Amino acid sequence: LPKLATGELVSAYALTEPEAGSDALSARTTAVLTKDKQCYLLTGTKQYITNAGSADVFIVFAKIDGEKFTAFIVDRDSPGLTVGPEERKMGLKGSSTCAVILEDAKVPIGNVLGEIGRGHVVAFNILNVGRFKLGAGTVGGCTGVLEHAIPYVSQRQQFGHPLSDFGLIRAKIGDIAARTFVAESMVYRTAGLMDRAIETLDATAVDYDLQTIHKVEEFTIECSMIKVFASESLALAADEGLQMLGGYGFCEEYFVEEVYRDERINRIFEGTNEINRMLIPGMILRKALKKELPFFAAAKQVAEELLGPPEFGEAGEPGFLEVEAKLVKAMKKSCLAALGFAAQKFGEDLKDHQEVLADVADMVMETYACDSGLLRTLKQAAKDGEEGARLMADMLTLYIHDAMDRVAILGRNALAQTASGDELRTMLAGLRRLTKHDPVNRAELHDAIAGRLVEAGRYTV
Repeated sequence: LPKLATGELVSAYALTEPEAGSDALSARTTAVLTKDKQCYLLTGTKQYITNAGSADVFIVFAKIDGEKFTAFIVDRDSPGLTVGPEERKMGLKGSSTCAVILEDAKVPIGNVLGEIGRGHVVAFNILNVGRFKLGAGTVGGCTGVLEHAIPYVSQRQQFGHPLSDFGLIRAKIGDIAARTFVAESMVYRTAGLMDRAIETLDATAVDYDLQTIHKVEEFTIECSMIKVFASESLALAADEGLQMLGGYGFCEEYFVEEVYRDERINRIFEGTNEINRMLIPGMILRKALKKELPFFAAAKQVAEELLGPPEFGEAGEPGFLEVEAKLVKAMKKSCLAALGFAAQKFGEDLKDHQEVLADVADMVMETYACDSGLLRTLKQAAKDGEEGARLMADMLTLYIHDAMDRVAILGRNALAQTASGDELRTMLAGLRRLTKHDPVNRAELHDAIAGRLVEAGRYTV
């Protein structure tokens, strides 16, 4: 570990196989105990292993006797271990990716990592933290795109004006910035939640490290949301950033061309975005069944509210972000209604209705993003006043109103797959009440956001 920390040694995480990607537990690599019971012989192939070309040590997952999924520490010079040639990839040219072939690779019994048959605990906790880190990294990619695109559009002249003066360019800057802001807010919020959870532990306890792993595991849902939302935010930033640079963006000497190629893998590794979308509602329901979340009671309350008479809000001019706060509250109720109704209708079979789960997952992600951005903006306003939080507020307002439109569509889609006839019409009427909102002047918000960023020459909050 000390040499891994200093970089004297390089490691690689070898989980994926030719026939086992998202379904990692179906791995075919085996481990058989030698007759003298001093070593295991590992046999199988691991594919797309990052760092494989330069790794000194591999964390390899195999099934002892074909059954007990277990993690092993395997040295590169272990007899029977061979590293394949470098993969020729679309992007990530500076990252080594190879297959690792194990042919009765000899591994001492002391190199079992964790417990025999409990390799999934190691694998999934690594993936969980990896998803969070990937989300944070892709947010950095979003800000990097703006740091390169904004100076370019500020200097590039067309029709006697810099590109940054034109409405459609300002719209691209505003949309990228708004999505970056809420993604960044999700990351900071979740990091704070994990830190505070770990701070409740006794650091002198013998099993402190194990307890910290369990604390981080409590945030599996948030890590999956961040991975999906932030990686798809970078996809938008890369695509629109390249478009702002035009032909130059398509040339290798410009940063956004590299980002455009490199970002694509983010939606595949650390668990595909499709797999993570399935995890989000699945974990919510699992926590609800274990009484860790009061989900069913909350969903029932929302269902009764939707079937009851409508409430009429108080008249008067709304205060700072009051409209947006109400929209976020309505989003939360929409999520409860959609997932609660689906769980009631399908029961244990809900896992087989992947499109419903994906629609609900997107609703939950949009809600967490908006809620995180709202909390951050209100905190900033409490510190520096409303004007001190004006840029945040503009980005948040732009994003929340767009997100509410998406939540309304996703909710309708989920309900249409769950009910029919009068029951569907009743549920849709309730959803319309929740998601109804007046549109905002998007062009005005785009102009205000882009103006501040162009003046600063980069993304800044």
